[in-house]
Amino acid sequence: MQMLCRLLDQVTIRGLWLGAVFCLSSWTAVAAIPVISATPAAALQKAVVDWVAQTQSVAAESVVLAPMDPRLQVKACASPLAMDLPFASPDTIRVRCAQPTWQLYVRVSVAGRVAAPSGQAKAESAPVEKRQVLVAAVPLQRGMSLTEAHVRLAPVDTSGMPANVLEQVSQILHSEVVRDVRPDTPLRSQDIRPTVLVKRGQMVLMSIGQAQGFQISARVEAQQDGRYGEQIKLKNRDSGRMLTGLVKGPNQVQGL
Repeated sequence: MQMLCRLLDQVTIRGLWLGAVFCLSSWTAVAAIPVISATPAAALQKAVVDWVAQTQSVAAESVVLAPMDPRLQVKACASPLAMDLPFASPDTIRVRCAQPTWQLYVRVSVAGRVAAPSGQAKAESAPVEKRQVLVAAVPLQRGMSLTEAHVRLAPVDTSGMPANVLEQVSQILHSEVVRDVRPDTPLRSQDIRPTVLVKRGQMVLMSIGQAQGFQISARVEAQQDGRYGEQIKLKNRDSGRMLTGLVKGPNQVQGL
């Protein structure tokens, strides 16, 4: 009887030891499985969803991205992705990377808004807040020099207003359009740039002094192209002296 008990004890101990070895081997195999990081395309899509959810105050689950072109190769970005709304519609997101430099457009749609917390009374619809901003009065084509006739002030809903929108007619004077703009579209600072008012080799009028007081004017030769507000090099043909002036208008500079 004692021999039988000892035999059973030995079998039990060996079984426990084999079970421990099996568990340790299984844990080691699981721990050796590598963790696969997100692909650049997946990281981009998540960043877009998070950005839309934050900027439009919607639930991330309600943001739906249009399928990306399978031929599109998204490169990993070493810097944080920059996103904005290049058009009046919030359905197109522009994603830009600084290193390496690339940009692409992602179409999105929002299935619903964030629900109010439980127990909270449903708030009445807030009145729409509007602001007077500059919009295109006519179709604007890239490279067009702007005048007051090309724009007008119009009330625009602030909830869908793009960033850096212009609000004064003086902001577009001596400027040109850098992209096509449809009528009634708000104008932003990135839609325009100062136009070239002085060209290299032209004779321009340089003024020195105050317009209301003592002022000297002279004809000098522009040594480089100049946009409104830029400093350019000038040359006095009579003396050969090199000068510097600030572009103030068509073929007009202010001496420095």
